[in-house]
Amino acid sequence: MTARDWDAEIDRWTERFREIADPPEPFATALREGWTPEARQTLIDEASTYAEHTEGLLAQITSAGWDLVRFDAKFGSCGTCEKYVGRAYSLTGEHPELPSPPPLPICPACRHTLNLLTPFFLQSTGRDIDDLAAESVPFDERDR
Repeated sequence: MTARDWDAEIDRWTERFREIADPPEPFATALREGWTPEARQTLIDEASTYAEHTEGLLAQITSAGWDLVRFDAKFGSCGTCEKYVGRAYSLTGEHPELPSPPPLPICPACRHTLNLLTPFFLQSTGRDIDDLAAESVPFDERDR
């Protein structure tokens, strides 16, 4: 996993959320009251742990021979991630018509997930890889 500079990300997102009417916690509190060292460190620890867990999950999925995942967002996200919700991604490049997934978390406060997409699930929805490719949205580095 590439080391992330969580302090720099928190600074970038804090500035970005100044323009958002309803930023997620803990950014909303930080914008009203400023960052305390404790709140900042808690967010760093939580985001770092979440990134490690996500990396572990994706390693398990790929080692089991699976390639397709779907980006799912929890309620109350920051909104930056909305364009990725429900989109499919290729973990290994087995499906080159699909992009690689976004790095999670995108925003240090969000806790979205990449869930396994199985052939059975796709068949049950009446969709195929061509449908997924037509709707694909590559991760935009400006969303970091």
